[in-house]
Amino acid sequence: MSLGVQDRSKEPPEAPIPPSKARPTTFGWIWLAAVTAVYIAVWPAGWFDTATELTPDHSDILDYCFYVAGVLALVSGVVLFVQSKGSTIGRLGLAFVASLAGGIGSLLLSSTVANIIENRIDFPADKTNTFRGLLPIGRAYRMDSRTGSSWIIQPLIWTNIDITQSDYRFMLSHRGWSGKGSEPDDVRSDGYFCARALMQKAGGAIRVLHAGHSRLPSGTIGICSEMQAADRSAVVVD
Repeated sequence: MSLGVQDRSKEPPEAPIPPSKARPTTFGWIWLAAVTAVYIAVWPAGWFDTATELTPDHSDILDYCFYVAGVLALVSGVVLFVQSKGSTIGRLGLAFVASLAGGIGSLLLSSTVANIIENRIDFPADKTNTFRGLLPIGRAYRMDSRTGSSWIIQPLIWTNIDITQSDYRFMLSHRGWSGKGSEPDDVRSDGYFCARALMQKAGGAIRVLHAGHSRLPSGTIGICSEMQAADRSAVVVD
């Protein structure tokens, strides 16, 4: 007579995890989903990051963003190592990927949010003046196209601002590049080229509008002396 005890000998065994492989536990998957959510949050946050602040210098805040990213990278790595099943090598690999993803994601989000807050504090509406500015450029460079092409200028007041490829090639062609061969990775300017941009000033704070997470419009870059001659009312910001 059966006593209602289920015979588990006929149940298929749990599929073994292959050597050097690992898989997260339920909590591990939840943590990975949270890390993914951080990356996704960077995109809508970027809608509000529409300016690049030149002064004052907020590099100390960026340092804190790096510290936070380092802590979250460490925590992510530990969580995924503990909350995963499989070989030690596989779990270490999973922990490394989680650590890298957690660190980069938190840095991108925290720095974007910090930029938005800094701009709100430094540029109150009732004390902010808008003007056309010419921003002398120190150098420009091209990011590795294998990671997503982008072209960046560094003004003499140091920061990074994205520009279009056509503006980058304008600088190259006026520095001797014929357009043949691969696009050089670096352009020296030392104030020869300028970026024409809509800018704002509030006390000692200065920022470039339509920058931040976006590229400056095509046709922004020109030769400083020619731009000054064509627009005497533009303010040179250096």
